[in-house]
Amino acid sequence: MRLLPVLLFISILFTSPSYAAMEVVLYDQYEVNGHDGYLSAWAVHGPLDKVLLIVPGFDTNNNSMPVDDLLDDFAAVSFYMGLLGWDVIIFDYVDGAMDLKANADNLARFIEYLDTQADDDYHLAVIGGSMGGIVARTMFVQENSDMGVDTYASLDSPHWGVYLSAWAGDLATLAIDYEAAHQMHHGDPAYRKHYNWLRKVEATKAFKKNVNRPMNTLAIALSDGSRGYWKVRWDDLLIHNKFYPVSSYVEKSGFRSTYMPYHSTVYLDSTRTKKKQRFGYTRYKYRNLTSSYFDKVIANKADEHAAPAYAVVQALGFVLEQGPQ
Repeated sequence: MRLLPVLLFISILFTSPSYAAMEVVLYDQYEVNGHDGYLSAWAVHGPLDKVLLIVPGFDTNNNSMPVDDLLDDFAAVSFYMGLLGWDVIIFDYVDGAMDLKANADNLARFIEYLDTQADDDYHLAVIGGSMGGIVARTMFVQENSDMGVDTYASLDSPHWGVYLSAWAGDLATLAIDYEAAHQMHHGDPAYRKHYNWLRKVEATKAFKKNVNRPMNTLAIALSDGSRGYWKVRWDDLLIHNKFYPVSSYVEKSGFRSTYMPYHSTVYLDSTRTKKKQRFGYTRYKYRNLTSSYFDKVIANKADEHAAPAYAVVQALGFVLEQGPQ
C-alpha cells in the first residue's frame, strides 16, 4: 500500500473537509421487485470512473438520510478519496432488517443503475460494514455474478453468523423478530437455510472461477485471534459464548461480551482450536487462519463492533492498492 495516501488520510480523518468541489446527489428507488427498495447519496468529485460504494449494516430505524451520513460519518472518507479521484456513494436501505436476499436484490439493481451513469469501463469497489458485507456476499450468490465489482472488502461482517451471549438476551429480544436478524443468528432455522445456500453455491467450481476469483477480496476483523493464544478465565465463560472472547464485542452497563466471533468476521475454513489449560484460565489458539474465500485477511486487536478509523484506513488502503493508479 502506498504510504503517502495513508498518512494523508490519517492526517485529515478528523478534520472538517471543504465540499466546494464536491457535488452531492440523492437517488432513491422506494420499491424494487415488489419489496422495499433503497436510497443512495453520491459525492461526485469528477467523472464516474473510480467509484467506492459503501454498504451499511443492520438498521431497523432508517431515520437518517444517506446524505446526512455522507456529510457526517463518511465526510472524511469522501473528502480523502475525492482528492485521489474517487467518487463515494452511500447505499442505504428503505428497510434494513428485511430479507437479506431482498436487500441483495436492491444492491444488484442499484449497481445496474450505476452502470448506466458511470464510464463504460469504470472501477467499482464495494465496502460492506457488518451486515453490509453479507448483503454483498448474498448478491454475488443470488446473481451468480460479480456484478462488475472489482474490489470487495468486508469490515467486521458475520460470515459465520452472529452469536449472542446469555447476558445479552435483551439485545436478542430486540433484534430477533426481524427477518435479517433471524437469517444471521447462528443456529436459527433461517440462518441455516440462508448460509447453507451461500456456502453450497460458493463451493462450486463455476462460482469460484467466474465470480469470486475475478474480484480482489479482503476481510477485516476486530479481534485478537491472530496474535497467538488468547486467555479465557473461568468467569469469562459465564458471560461469553462458546467460541470464547475472540471477536469484536458489544458493551452494556459496564459489561463487555463477545458478539461476532473472530472466525465469523474473516470466514475461516476451519474454526478448530487448540488449548492450554492453566490454573484459573485456559489459553486458546485457532489451528489455521486460512480463508479460501478472501484473498487477504486483516485481524486487528479486539475492539468494539463498529468501524474504527484504523480499520477504515485498512479498507481504503486495500481499495487503493487494487484500483487504477
